[in-house]
Amino acid sequence: MTKGYMLTSRRSVLKGLTAGATAIGLPSIVRAKTEGTIRIGYIDQITGIRSNFGETAPWVVDQVKEVLKDGLEIDGKLYDVEILVRDSQSDPNRMGSIGNELVLRENVDLLLVADGLAAPALEICDQNGTPGISTILQWEPFYAARGGTPETGYPYSFLFFWSGADIIENYIGMWKESGIDPVVGTFYEDNDFGRGFSQGMSGALSANGFTEVAGGIFKEQVDDFSNQVAAFREGGANIVTGLVFPNHFATFFGQARQMGLDLEAVSIAAAFVFPAGVEVLGDRGAGMSTEIWFNRQLPYSSTITGQSADAFCSAYEQDTGKQWAQPMGYHHAIWEVALAALKNSGDPKNRDAVRDAIADLDIDTIIGKVDFRNSPMKSVASTWVTMGQWHKNPEGSKFPYELYVTNNVTAPHVPIQKEFLKLSDFG
Repeated sequence: MTKGYMLTSRRSVLKGLTAGATAIGLPSIVRAKTEGTIRIGYIDQITGIRSNFGETAPWVVDQVKEVLKDGLEIDGKLYDVEILVRDSQSDPNRMGSIGNELVLRENVDLLLVADGLAAPALEICDQNGTPGISTILQWEPFYAARGGTPETGYPYSFLFFWSGADIIENYIGMWKESGIDPVVGTFYEDNDFGRGFSQGMSGALSANGFTEVAGGIFKEQVDDFSNQVAAFREGGANIVTGLVFPNHFATFFGQARQMGLDLEAVSIAAAFVFPAGVEVLGDRGAGMSTEIWFNRQLPYSSTITGQSADAFCSAYEQDTGKQWAQPMGYHHAIWEVALAALKNSGDPKNRDAVRDAIADLDIDTIIGKVDFRNSPMKSVASTWVTMGQWHKNPEGSKFPYELYVTNNVTAPHVPIQKEFLKLSDFG
């Protein structure tokens, strides 16, 4: 159990087991002799510069362990389930090391990776015939990082997440509707998504009549953004976008204020996905915008616990005292996908059968549909993404800000909750 909180939502988890048990094959109360142990490796970015993405993962893993404590029933046979959790520490070199450890030394039956740096671990899966499922990485870099294509896919590794092209379409759609002068300052973290996002955004801005003021790609160690601020100010940027982690954006924003850069929209991937990325800005967090790929108002439920998206988020807030965050939806959904594939395989110790079951999976999860079976791209199930904006909560609320959907260009099934506003409208 993760230190610092208790799994007090056990009652709410167990209440959902009647619905969830049918979907994933939970055993009856009577403990039967098991057929062996299914070993599942799980890698996430729990510490390091990208730890915001992994913050909710330990709570979700504890929830899954509680549900699986009596085993998993597959075709009338009961299996124990052992979960081996590893922290990538936001380090691609360590990702390869722990991938080797889990696949070669621990001999896991299935590897799950909820980390954008998954490529080294997934390559080890493909080389050794171990099924691997990943998420929280756009599918364009999933292919590009290892020379794959939508036509060829990979032999044993899979991904479910949204497209970088969809996020760009949402960003530009929102800015167009706002009426803000179309001059956009851009800067990006130096990683697979940052580089891909940079290339895609530059082309899309030009094609849609926007002027780009390029601030370039920066290394993780950078702590001075005065050059970017000066370039944006000189170039007349009214909008700033890019891929920036929370600590970097806080530095940039402080320097922007000091140097007199006035903006009407700040739409940042990564930093504003999390409440903490907005809260660090104090009273100036209202109006910041970002992509939305999980939301507590979604009309979806878990196949594991039976919880609605809202009940799932409420349980997290009750247990941890922290506000829900978008990655938790995918932290949970990867287990829904994994358990469904193991069950559908008929034999969880047969890696080819598990691989084939993943490829044939079409499942409704807490984040919505994950459909590998009907996907036009091999090894990938593309999911939805929209845009949203942070608003201040009323005085006396438990948390200072809440994120609302403001644009649904590529996901019209997700309801718009508020109109997008310029930063000057927030005062």
